[in-house]
Amino acid sequence: MLLETSQNESPIESPAMLAQDDIPQPQPTIRVLFVTGESAKSRLGALPETLATILNNRVHFECVSIRAAGEHVNTNVHAVMICLSRNDNSSGLADVLDGVEMRNIPILILSDAPSTGTSMDLSWNSLSMDESPHVMAAMLRGFFSRQLEIDALRKANLGAEIQTDRLLGEVTQMQDELHLAGQVQREFLPKTLPTFSGGAVAALWRPMNYVSGDIYDVRRLDEHHVGLFIADAVGHGVPAALLTMVIARGLPTKEIKGNTYRIIQPSEALACVNRELLARQSNTTRFATAIYAIIDLRTRVMRMSIAGHPAAMVMRGTQSIEMVSCPGSLVGVFDGVQWSEKEIQLYPGDRILLYSDGFEFAFLDPPESQNSPHKSSPRYVNELHALLSITEPADMIAAMERRLDQQLLSANPQEKFTDDLTLIAFKVL
Repeated sequence: MLLETSQNESPIESPAMLAQDDIPQPQPTIRVLFVTGESAKSRLGALPETLATILNNRVHFECVSIRAAGEHVNTNVHAVMICLSRNDNSSGLADVLDGVEMRNIPILILSDAPSTGTSMDLSWNSLSMDESPHVMAAMLRGFFSRQLEIDALRKANLGAEIQTDRLLGEVTQMQDELHLAGQVQREFLPKTLPTFSGGAVAALWRPMNYVSGDIYDVRRLDEHHVGLFIADAVGHGVPAALLTMVIARGLPTKEIKGNTYRIIQPSEALACVNRELLARQSNTTRFATAIYAIIDLRTRVMRMSIAGHPAAMVMRGTQSIEMVSCPGSLVGVFDGVQWSEKEIQLYPGDRILLYSDGFEFAFLDPPESQNSPHKSSPRYVNELHALLSITEPADMIAAMERRLDQQLLSANPQEKFTDDLTLIAFKVL
């Protein structure tokens, strides 16, 4: 090949690529590993020196054999030129290519493959040995310019990987802390439900996530009275869970004076919870709904107060259902609020269901029924009504657990749970 270009040789059509200002000027000088086989070396002659001159001597070409190139690839090399003829021994070439690929080094291959006289018939990183040195130099310039962008992207990617690792570590720590928060919250729930001579009880508690904005309690107040309580803090996650712990600690059940005691009635207990929440608030308002019922197992009378919570459901045997509600403000909003009480006479075999509003979101009404002019019972109410034929609280809870599992496996994204779930089932004996 000719290493000198003639005076009549046409200039390269991309002057921007050949402009001296386009050549990166990193310090130290750009290093190009010039790898040759024996036959190609004798054919190319002084090509490295010619290319260095065209590139204004800003590029240093380090000539090595194919066999020795593998160890040089691991040094600070900006580009690799491989010159190989069909008669050269290619032993060691695979190691060179692997090293180049692993380090993302740009590569230009010169070969003695037949050419039609134009480099456009060859691959973008391959040229014929007969190609003009100016074309080779232009391609190297393109490599160097592109490599600057690649190096910047590589650094950005490395920074992103470091940041991702840090974020993953933080997420793992947050998950561990949320697991611990969930365990702490469970300590505020009954470890085991009490047993009664005049009643039976079972409960369901399903957090939407690690922690729940719902909390419940079933307490034996004395030999003849049992208290059923559910609170649903507005919101989700840790703030709501912390609020439920305040509510659980703030619910009074008995006032003891000397050797006597007085059972605190539902309306008075909710007023105490309300004062406790207001006393602990700062600049933000945290509130909750609640329902508290006290059942006298001797007279089978239930006294109940509701603070903006869903109505209680009383199942009379296996034949009828009564929805029991009474007006009352949320707890944690206004000071000095008084709650009313409702008294319900119960009979043997009656079951009482107290539940949070999460069931409304667990069993959403289909869109067509929401726009229908014909009013019907909400779907979640029908799901609770389906428990009417079940007489034992434990069996009622088990049936609802199965129904919720079916909903959880539903393919419809709207059927997924978006709220915490709590249900207490009590049977009068």
